[in-house]
Amino acid sequence: MSSTEQIIFDIIAKTCSIERDRITLESTLKDLDVHSLDAAQVLFEIEDHFKISVPEREDQYSAGTVRELIEGVDRLVAAKSTVA
Repeated sequence: MSSTEQIIFDIIAKTCSIERDRITLESTLKDLDVHSLDAAQVLFEIEDHFKISVPEREDQYSAGTVRELIEGVDRLVAAKSTVA
């Protein structure tokens, strides 16, 4: 498990009061019964932790998997590193 993966699993579990064992790479936040306000808070926590800005899409949390979220964060962190 990558450090990004561990951190995002922890953020989702803590922010949404979900047992970490319920979260899988193939889960969507919708599958995990995460409501839109909690999903927004997850986004804020991720942005704050990684010092990135995640572009919002309307379907981002209902359709995307946790794996896709992690991959997106990794891309944004890598892009930030090349700019800095």
